[in-house]
Amino acid sequence: MQALVQQSRSAVSSFASMAYGVGVRQLSVTPMNRGIEDFFTVKPDVEKPLVVGREWQSEHLRLKSFDDLHKLWYILLKEQNALFTERYHAKLKRQQLEAPHRLRMVRKSMTRIKHVLTERAIEEAGGNEDQRKVMMRLINGPQGATYVNKPYPSKEAAASPEP
Repeated sequence: MQALVQQSRSAVSSFASMAYGVGVRQLSVTPMNRGIEDFFTVKPDVEKPLVVGREWQSEHLRLKSFDDLHKLWYILLKEQNALFTERYHAKLKRQQLEAPHRLRMVRKSMTRIKHVLTERAIEEAGGNEDQRKVMMRLINGPQGATYVNKPYPSKEAAASPEP
């Protein structure tokens, strides 16, 4: 069974590199057995600078299955929470967050995951507007998109109470 899984992974990887000219990154899920320490970056050596990776590109995310995107979303959510915790503790100590661009990279990756899922929802719905709306509600949550551009009410509407 392991050999079959390895063959399918190598086939997908070679197809992706031929079709898109990119390699396929593997997901690794760390065990959550450390408790609160999961929300802090372990610094083995203070003298060495913190080395971070890059954000996920849309081209690579399009190659992932829904389950892989789901796992990656929660990995990024956990990393975002850890970075918020680090930023909070750095502010308490009146220090700067080490490598503050990591938070931007995590947010960009999460936005790109939503974008890829939106593309898939639009393609799967075809021309059915109701099905597309249902799928978009699943992607963005019941409250809709996080940012909604609503006009401010006029002064007359704010002054007169509604019956």
